[in-house]
Amino acid sequence: MPNKPSTIKDIAKMLNISVSTVSKALHNHPNIGAITKERVLSTAKQLNYIPNKTAIHFKQQKTFTLGIIVPTLLDHFYTIAVDGFEKVASNAKYTVLIGQNQESFQREKELVSVMQSNRIDGLLIAISKETDNLDHLRRLEQSGIPVLFFARKPINEVYTCISSDVYRAAKDAVDLFVSRNHRRIAFINGPSHWTTSRDRYLGYRDGLLKNKLPIVKDLIRESDLSTPNNYKALRELMQLPNPPSAILLFKDYLMLDVMTCLRTEFPAYYPSTELIGYGALPLFSHFEHPPLASLKEQPFEIGAKAGSLLLEWIDHPQQERKPQLISLPCKLTLF
Repeated sequence: MPNKPSTIKDIAKMLNISVSTVSKALHNHPNIGAITKERVLSTAKQLNYIPNKTAIHFKQQKTFTLGIIVPTLLDHFYTIAVDGFEKVASNAKYTVLIGQNQESFQREKELVSVMQSNRIDGLLIAISKETDNLDHLRRLEQSGIPVLFFARKPINEVYTCISSDVYRAAKDAVDLFVSRNHRRIAFINGPSHWTTSRDRYLGYRDGLLKNKLPIVKDLIRESDLSTPNNYKALRELMQLPNPPSAILLFKDYLMLDVMTCLRTEFPAYYPSTELIGYGALPLFSHFEHPPLASLKEQPFEIGAKAGSLLLEWIDHPQQERKPQLISLPCKLTLF
């Protein structure tokens, strides 16, 4: 039969001292002398003693585990954001559970349930494109687990969210298009129930107004970000009697679909239609015909800032949390 794991009691018995003294020595308590500490640590090593983290966490009423849910790790924005979040968590001695909702509301609910069962101390989430009901997240908060949004936040909901300053970025994109003599500037947006979609639209709209250009409804399309819908949105724009000469896009992965559709279905417009997206994917620098530009976000910094804020909420549960939108700037990157 395998040997049982060593305990504090085993160390105390071997040294003929109290369990309390052993515990204090292992935790470097100032009231315990250096010689006693050295004897305890040496004996613990000899017995291959491993602290019972479950018992420690139970006493502290924490599991030292955080959850993060993203749409997909195939999107480099979320991969880098997870890296920033995990680095902050690791520095604070927390473990991170990572889940992908795969843009499915049902999958997201299942992940939240699993993480709640595993007693996470806090959750960071970028909701799926299907999510328009937050009851699963409200239940999490009601159980004492704080929820922080990043990148995506539903409209008209009172939650804190950390994201990119997509409003300012959209205005910058319109300014660049106008400086290149574009007057028919289209916009393909993401799902309208996200604040990030709303803010992109407002930036696009105000950019047009600033440059004294009309807001033409026919030049504005919405996509659920799936390839079929991305193609559909572009076809509707390019089949107008007067197609746009420039298009602002919700993100670079959408721009990849638009570029493919332009090249295969509208080759006459492909060389002259200029595009700007969000994300600044590194692969564009290798394209023979790259887009005009992309708006570079700060996913690592967003993840790290979210991690720090979530840990602050966990450490100060009684502190009042006022909902706020925290935005990090984007940088216009030319290709």
